[in-house]
Amino acid sequence: MGDEETHLPDKQDVARGLLLRGDLFIHLDPRVPGVVVPLQFRQRFQLVLQVGFDMPVPIPDLRVDDAGISGTLSFGRAPFTCMVPWDAVYLLSDSTGRAMIWPDSVPDELREEVEREMGKREPKGLRVLDGGRRSTIPPPPEEGVDLPDLEGHDLDPSLLDEVAEAAAASEAGDPDDEPPRRPPHLRLVKG
Repeated sequence: MGDEETHLPDKQDVARGLLLRGDLFIHLDPRVPGVVVPLQFRQRFQLVLQVGFDMPVPIPDLRVDDAGISGTLSFGRAPFTCMVPWDAVYLLSDSTGRAMIWPDSVPDELREEVEREMGKREPKGLRVLDGGRRSTIPPPPEEGVDLPDLEGHDLDPSLLDEVAEAAAASEAGDPDDEPPRRPPHLRLVKG
């Protein structure tokens, strides 16, 4: 873990906090050792999995522990037991756009796309703190939900948009030619 990530909240704590609010979108590099996903996704540099406690296809074995996130997800209505170690996770988000990114974990290919896109226009809301980019989750709206201590971190909901736009640009060519769209390799897979 790089110096930049030592100042960020623990991935496990963020994942649990987001799951308490609803669905969790796990942005990961499926090539990292220990990742278990269907074979057709293993060679991509990014994958997004959707998990939650109230999914249309329930995930009764969903676990968030020290090893990572695991459970039996549905891919084209076919069940597959997945394992995502924390080393593979670079961004966690919820359906409202709350997101936390760990820049040191972002795949090189995606980092290059984001940096290339950021060079084309002014960054939207990025903050440089202690030499690294940070984004985090605001406190929960309801009382009684125990989330990790996020004191001193600032929410940057536009960062998720930057990542999605950069990925769309790599698939679609020039992002100014057409509106951003979710490329096939960012397809959300519901569990």
